[in-house]
Amino acid sequence: MNLVFDTVRFRRDAFTLAADAVFSRGVHLISGRIGTGKSTLALAAAGLCSPDAGELRYEEVKGTPLLLMQFPEYQITGTTVTGEIASWNVTGNEEPFRLLNVTPSDRDPFTLSRGELRRLELACILARESDLLILDEPYASLDRCAKPVLTRLLEQRSGITLVFSHETGFVPASTEHWTIKNGELHHA
Repeated sequence: MNLVFDTVRFRRDAFTLAADAVFSRGVHLISGRIGTGKSTLALAAAGLCSPDAGELRYEEVKGTPLLLMQFPEYQITGTTVTGEIASWNVTGNEEPFRLLNVTPSDRDPFTLSRGELRRLELACILARESDLLILDEPYASLDRCAKPVLTRLLEQRSGITLVFSHETGFVPASTEHWTIKNGELHHA
């Protein structure tokens, strides 16, 4: 199982980004400064953004990639926490909900704090099975208790997990590190 960025290039005005990489099973951390293209790569990996050149291939990756966006409020579709959980086709009884302290309720998701909203979306996405999971800034807005819980949940996954983040201190020890510098993705 591999996600292959084969001589992929993105161009927008003065912005350019080159990626030539193979992501296999396990957790991969992609870091870089703000504006280097992390979210662009995340959207491309999810099939939501096409490169200007090169090819993106899913080798033996089954099903649809799952994407957690950088800003969780952009992803909300339910009018209640229970409705949001149901929109992900999960029950709210799965382990990630218990571990991240997320409970179904009639509360409007937009009344949740940023950290509560992040935990809700993480629990929903981690309760689903997917060969390819893409998380854009998953540690953002999480408190000191939730960050190690997320790390443990990532360690349990069997597919490809791409973590696009500035926060590097909480990722699993076995993580493959990548960085974006000077418009290019490099294996660190």
